[in-house]
Amino acid sequence: MNGWPMATLVFPYIGSKTMSLHMHPEQMPSAIMPVVPPDMPPVPDGRIPAGTTVIQALSGFDVVIVPGLDGSGPQHWQSQWELFFRMHGVTVRRVQQDNWTHPHYPDWVQGLQHAVQTCHRPVILVAHSLGAILGVRMAIEQGAAGIVGAFLVAPADIDHHHGPEATRVAGFAPLPATPLPFPAVLMASQDDEWLRMPRARDLAARWGATLIDAGAVGHIGNHARVGLWPDGMTALENLVRLIRQRALHSGTGTPRLS
Repeated sequence: MNGWPMATLVFPYIGSKTMSLHMHPEQMPSAIMPVVPPDMPPVPDGRIPAGTTVIQALSGFDVVIVPGLDGSGPQHWQSQWELFFRMHGVTVRRVQQDNWTHPHYPDWVQGLQHAVQTCHRPVILVAHSLGAILGVRMAIEQGAAGIVGAFLVAPADIDHHHGPEATRVAGFAPLPATPLPFPAVLMASQDDEWLRMPRARDLAARWGATLIDAGAVGHIGNHARVGLWPDGMTALENLVRLIRQRALHSGTGTPRLS
């Protein structure tokens, strides 16, 4: 699709089936079929504009953006999503930290907790790199606290990374090895210096997360230049539908803040 790398997606909650993010709609399980507003005019080539269906899927949820080490600049896909979501009426909170360059885990936990506590609807974390590790550790060690799902992009493998930044993130180790208390997606790149694909598979299995191969897009951070990142939006939308599906199967209906 427009030159974006093909990605594969495994849905553990609907039968461990592997499929492409860009499968024809007739091949997709009904639980993840895109919802298209009936009055939406088609674009000239028949495709729905990027992000349109994810906006509708996010209705009833609050999104919390969780940046990683050094924060997310204006060209980062997280910043692009924040602007796009706000423009289309999605409630978005962005985690604020006092020190982005020399993170202190307890302080960062407080920053994330504050962002989540200001939300009034079920929370979906959209986290990158060290922010993904922050979200995973907090949820596993302290409970979900209103969080119903997490979109984890390129989580920093601080247990195995030996680059120049390793000492700055050492306080976030060790990585948790138990399942998350909510549905999650782990989206990993084939050439990420912070997370090798075999390790991504291992972490996804430990956390009970859906693993998505995003292609060769580096660390998917400030230098990735993926713009609005349509593949990421597709994966986020599928996660939201799985969250709703799980809530229905559990008999709780629409997810609610705990």
